[in-house]
Amino acid sequence: MYPKTKHNKGDIMESGDIIQTEDRNKGDSQSVARHLPTIEVLRNHGGSGKDYIRVVVGKNAKHPNESEHHIKWIELYAHTKMLNVVKIGRVNFTPGTEPDAIFRLVYFGKYREFCAVSYCNVHGLWQSCIEIREELRLTAGCRREKCLQEGFGV
Repeated sequence: MYPKTKHNKGDIMESGDIIQTEDRNKGDSQSVARHLPTIEVLRNHGGSGKDYIRVVVGKNAKHPNESEHHIKWIELYAHTKMLNVVKIGRVNFTPGTEPDAIFRLVYFGKYREFCAVSYCNVHGLWQSCIEIREELRLTAGCRREKCLQEGFGV
């Protein structure tokens, strides 16, 4: 999701050089479980008719939330059907706060993938992504004809 940046020596650094994922982590599985953002789709949340994306860090193994070691923020990005990258939002956390964020979506049907990036003040950036199935997008209020008219290319 993040762009390439240059080292001082002029070499290109890939985002994978600085962002940890489940596949690229060099640590133990417990470290991955504590740091990797978990993404959940909350359709028609609480019967409200509204769709949300919930991102939790440390869902399967609690992350420390002390001033010396905590999650500072979570950002949510999306790829649209047209392959544009959209920043949905960012939630900042203070020590002692559980890293649990909810982002409201207005047009759920136009997104094909969501990526969450979190930042641990000790272990750096972590990212995970989920792809949204076609039938989930279509049942999220985006009718085929309307989506095609709006250029979502169903």
